[in-house]
This record gives sequence, C-alpha cells and structure tokens, in this order.
Amino acid sequence: MNHPKILLIDDSRATRSVVAKMLSGLQCEIVEAANGALGLDQAHLHLPGLIVLDMTMPVMDGVETLERLKADPATSAIPVIMLSANSNAEEMEQMKARGAAHYVTKTQKPKLILDYAMELLKLEPKPVAEAA
Repeated sequence: MNHPKILLIDDSRATRSVVAKMLSGLQCEIVEAANGALGLDQAHLHLPGLIVLDMTMPVMDGVETLERLKADPATSAIPVIMLSANSNAEEMEQMKARGAAHYVTKTQKPKLILDYAMELLKLEPKPVAEAA
C-alpha cells in the first residue's frame, strides 16, 4: 500500500526533526527540504499529499514558495500548512488568502500540525500492534 508523502520545508534541521517525529505516528512517508527552492524541486519530484512550510528561510522564503506552489498546476492542489514563529493574526489571514490550508505558530502546541495533517490527508494513527 502506498502511503501519502508529507514534505517538510524548513531551514532548521531541528524543526524538521521535531515535526517528522511528531508525524511518525501516521502512516506516511516524510520528505525534507532545507529551503523553498529545494522544496519546490521536492514537491515536483514527489507530489506529496501535504506540505509543511516554514515562513522564514534563506534562498526562498515561505511566502514566495507558497505563491509558486499555488501558481503551478502540478502542485496547486497540495494543501500547505504554514509554520511560523510569528503569531500575527494579519499574517495568518494573508497566508490563508494566498492558499495555505492552515497556519501554525511554532509556539502553539505542536500537536496542531499532527491534527491538521490527519484532517487534510484523512489519515489515522498507526495501529499500536499489527494483527498477526
């Protein structure tokens, strides 16, 4: 059975590691990219079912990456969860207006990313023990 892919685009290896660990309880494959330009390449290569995208990165920030993802017919339908250190309500609304499915601040409960991923991909957590 093919499991959906989740692409994590964040310049912080630590953040990618934390988010990947959080999502490890889902039946999915995690793909990572360290900036927006690499993330666009990975999005085209893997066509993930979901993208978790950091706002502030070198090379190409999250806003430009989101705009390019949504402008490209090959990636426009992929839901994107924006991840930011900023909890500015205006920024949250701007990102949703640009096509983000959700906006999560890094100071919020990280479980929100897991909840949103389960909702957007219609996934359930992995069974604790596989039936023999």
